[in-house]
Amino acid sequence: MLRLIEMRRPLLVAVVVLSGCWKLQGIPTNHQLEATFPASVQTTDLPGQFKVATFNIHMEPGHKVATALLADRALRDVDVIALEEVPRENGSTCSSACAMGHELGMYSVFAPAHSKDGDDFGVAILSRVPITSARVIELPWNDVHFNAGRRIALVATVQHEGRPITVYAVHLENRLTASDRKRQMKPVLVDASQQRTPVIIAGDFNTNPFTWISHWIPLPTGAHQQHALESFVRSYGFDTPVAGSGATHRYIGMKLDAIYTRGFDTKHFAVAHAKDVSDHMALWAIVAPTPQPPTVAAAK
Repeated sequence: MLRLIEMRRPLLVAVVVLSGCWKLQGIPTNHQLEATFPASVQTTDLPGQFKVATFNIHMEPGHKVATALLADRALRDVDVIALEEVPRENGSTCSSACAMGHELGMYSVFAPAHSKDGDDFGVAILSRVPITSARVIELPWNDVHFNAGRRIALVATVQHEGRPITVYAVHLENRLTASDRKRQMKPVLVDASQQRTPVIIAGDFNTNPFTWISHWIPLPTGAHQQHALESFVRSYGFDTPVAGSGATHRYIGMKLDAIYTRGFDTKHFAVAHAKDVSDHMALWAIVAPTPQPPTVAAAK
C-alpha cells in the first residue's frame, strides 16, 4: 500500500500544482495594452551582449517581485524580461509589471489575457531600453474544463546596436497534450518566422512530463513535452539554447519555461531563485548577435 501511495503522489502533486481553482476565467473588459515609462531615459540601445530572462511571477505584487529581482545577483542586471501570470487588481491602472517598471527604472508593456474575480492577469515585457512597438497575438483556445483561460502572446520591438529585435512573451495553457501544445504555439512561430529581425521568444510553455486524459488526469510519459516542443520550434528555424537548464518549477522537477532565439548566440544561461517569490524560478540567458559570415566580393 505504501508503494502505491508513493507512486500516486507525483500525480496528485501535478493535479494540485497545474490545475489551480475549478473555475473558468473571464475575458478582460479592457483589452488595451498598458505601457510604463521610466522617469529618465538611460539609453536607447541594448549593448552588444545583453541578458534576457523569463519569469512566471505567480500573481505576486510588483513591489515584491522587484525587491526579489534586486536581491538576486543573477537578475538585478537583466536587460529584457518576459513575465507571465502578471496581475492587475480590479480598478487599478497599474499592473505588477507597471509597478516593477517604476521601481526598476525600466520600460514595460502589459497585455491582459483573462480575468478572475474582477482582476486581470496576463503577460508583460520589461526592458531597459525603449519599447518602440507592441501588439498581441491571440492563441488557439483549449477547453481544459476548469481553470481555463484565454491565452495570448505579447510581441514587442526594442533596439539592439542600432537595429530592431523582436521579443515575444508567451504563456501557454497547462493541461495539454504535446500535440495540443504545438498547435497553441504555432501562431507564435509563424509570426516570428515572418520577422526580418533577430528574435527572442521567452515564456512559460508549461512543458510538463505528462500526457493529459480529458485535460485533467495526468499520466507520466517517457518523453517529456519539452523535447516535443523544442523539436517543433527548431523546425521553424529557431534555436533552443537553454534546453539544458534543468527544472524551472519547484515541484517534481518540471521544466516549464524556456527561451528560444534566432540570430543570437547564447553565451551562458541558468535559473535563479529570486528569493523564492514564485513557484517558478526565473530562467535567464546572456546572448550576443550571431557573427555574420564575411561578404565575398564578386569577381570582376
